[in-house]
Amino acid sequence: MGIKNEKEICEYLKIPSIPKKKWDGKTNYDKGVSIAETTTGEKMYLVTSYKETDTRQKVLKVFSVMRFIRILETYVVPDYMSDISDIDDMDLDEKSKENAERLLVEAEIMENDFANEEDEKVKNEYYFDFITNDEEAKAFIAAYNEKNKIEGRIPKEHNAIVMRLAVIYKDSQNKKNE
Repeated sequence: MGIKNEKEICEYLKIPSIPKKKWDGKTNYDKGVSIAETTTGEKMYLVTSYKETDTRQKVLKVFSVMRFIRILETYVVPDYMSDISDIDDMDLDEKSKENAERLLVEAEIMENDFANEEDEKVKNEYYFDFITNDEEAKAFIAAYNEKNKIEGRIPKEHNAIVMRLAVIYKDSQNKKNE
């Protein structure tokens, strides 16, 4: 009979399958998949962690109502591509390590480009440079509604005002592109 809750564990951790790297019993890890023995002798998966301050593994998530009596083994869920130094520690052949390093560099470049793009797009929370507070935003929305014959109340809450301005901004951008 197989180990219970494999599907639930993989979905919860957003991993394709149970990790293969067995825990050494002393290294810290954020998330791991542990195999536990139940009171009936069956086996089930658990999500566990082991931090510097822990004296034993901490159970984070259990998907079964069955009680378990002990953890048999643990497989560490790797932090994929989190740091270039981790690639050297991964159990990969040289070609795979080179590909992983290349992908990491490309991902960093893409992240930086995206962050710069977002900074340029939204310099002002209110989307328009001439609006600096909620009162100015309400006046602008009122004028916009009147000009475009839009009926409805002017939002009172800050978040609603900003969302309405986002719609107006997007609409004005679409009209420019036509």
